[in-house]
Amino acid sequence: MIDFSKIKFRASSWGLLLTEPKEKGAKEKGELSETTKKELIRIYNSEVYGRKKDITTAAMDKGRQCEEESIKLLSVVDGKLYYKNDERMENEWFTGHPDLFSEDKQEVGDIKSSWELDTFMPKLIEEPDKAYVAQLNCYYSLTGAQGGFLAYCLVSAPINILESEKKSLLWKMNVATEYSPEYIKAAQELENLMVFEDIDPRERVIKIPIPRNEELIQKMKDKVPLLRQWLKDFNQKHMSLYPK
Repeated sequence: MIDFSKIKFRASSWGLLLTEPKEKGAKEKGELSETTKKELIRIYNSEVYGRKKDITTAAMDKGRQCEEESIKLLSVVDGKLYYKNDERMENEWFTGHPDLFSEDKQEVGDIKSSWELDTFMPKLIEEPDKAYVAQLNCYYSLTGAQGGFLAYCLVSAPINILESEKKSLLWKMNVATEYSPEYIKAAQELENLMVFEDIDPRERVIKIPIPRNEELIQKMKDKVPLLRQWLKDFNQKHMSLYPK
């Protein structure tokens, strides 16, 4: 039997868990938004039934495969050592897995390996996503770090991803063979869009500081009892369908 009063919420969920209701009245009453409820149901399914849907895209696959390469690039550009973190952490409210630590562990970072130049460069002018701000502040609570950052890194696609993209291109072009001149040209253009070793390393990192926000951390902590109670009530409603 799950004790819902002890559920801890993943750092990556807080962008959704902090979403406010669209209706003014519901917001004033402190009700949960529909977005938050949907995320809580996903959490419920994971906690109660061990079912968690992992959505994987090619860009996400690259992010996982290139994490260490991106950390190395960031270390070179910053001129300081960052270490990949392999430990999942938890406290009374949160659970999470920061990507990296600075050498003195006073900073934590979230690394993003961009798919291509066109998805990398806009980060220079975009405001950091609120979900990432919440996620990093969870990490600060978990680790005691005094601050941290988002780091967008432009590293070349691993050979398996590059070859997979070329195979997909070959299928889409519907040419006779991979030796067709039009395919060879298109494959070369594709590779040029996915390999970046010719670009200065300093131009392949966009580092965005995310300050530690005690007010935000406290806001998340204060919301935890409400989220736990909602999960408990949802479970009772569910179980009441099956009287013993």
